[in-house]
Amino acid sequence: MKPFLYLLITFFLMTACCFPALAEEADGRVTEPDELSFPLGMAMRGGSFTGTAYIAPMIAYDSVYHFPQTNCITFEPGARSGWHTHGGMMILAVDGVGYYQEEGQPAQILRKGDVVACASGVRHWHGAAPDSWFSQIVIYDTNFSSAAGGETPVTDAEYESLDAVAYAGHVSHDPALTFAPAAQAMNSPTFSGPVYVSGLVDGNNAAGAPALHYVVFEPGIVNNWHTHEGGQILIATDGVGFHQIEGEPVQVLYPGDVAYCPPGVKHWHGGSLNGTFAHIAANTNPDRPGVQWFDRISEEELAAIEAEIQDNGRE
Repeated sequence: MKPFLYLLITFFLMTACCFPALAEEADGRVTEPDELSFPLGMAMRGGSFTGTAYIAPMIAYDSVYHFPQTNCITFEPGARSGWHTHGGMMILAVDGVGYYQEEGQPAQILRKGDVVACASGVRHWHGAAPDSWFSQIVIYDTNFSSAAGGETPVTDAEYESLDAVAYAGHVSHDPALTFAPAAQAMNSPTFSGPVYVSGLVDGNNAAGAPALHYVVFEPGIVNNWHTHEGGQILIATDGVGFHQIEGEPVQVLYPGDVAYCPPGVKHWHGGSLNGTFAHIAANTNPDRPGVQWFDRISEEELAAIEAEIQDNGRE
């Protein structure tokens, strides 16, 4: 058995050396920006940032949805923010490997699917691992005022001597999906087939956001026309999907896109026929939770939408 064991160990070592992409996929590293699922956005350099970070604004707080400011922040390998404080924040890791550290605590290694709460006023920094890009959705309360001059860089010495630990809240899941899906499918007459609905962030969170759910649609599954008394916001995370407000054109959703449905307005959403689609769903204004369901678009209508998208070369 010893020669066989030797050959087996040798095979795995050669696999890791000769096919680094396999090893990178296993631990979540992203080595090229075109491997990221969310758009990069605008480059941010200087100030308390080290390296280049990119910001893609997603949701601005307004008087209709009352949803906290939300951005996608992407760090190139080794890039990081400085030490800083702000209002309560939820960090949702969507790609790559990064770090998050609160003052006086060890740095934590974040991977795709991790969800972290940062309490208001807690001094911290976040950024990418030295060998991976890192993207995160940040949802935060903008009503907090920090002291002027409170931001200081994370020095090279600090960064290079990190004693980082694995994030205790990490949940292993299918790496093809951004977050861990529900273990069991939900079947409902208001959906054309099974969907997987899991809780991502509860309604009592640091950022003051409503509860967030992660909804995974199998290919071609859509929901019925419906209204939310308090409105709804969707953030596309995986695959290609559709959203439509009554009387308006179909909106094609790709990872990083945001769809808004105003309070009391009919809409539907769901997945393309060509693959799994997933989004984060927030029922806004949770003090008005009412939902009313109606009929559903036909299979023929969905097929026509799909054909039009393919004819336009967008899928």
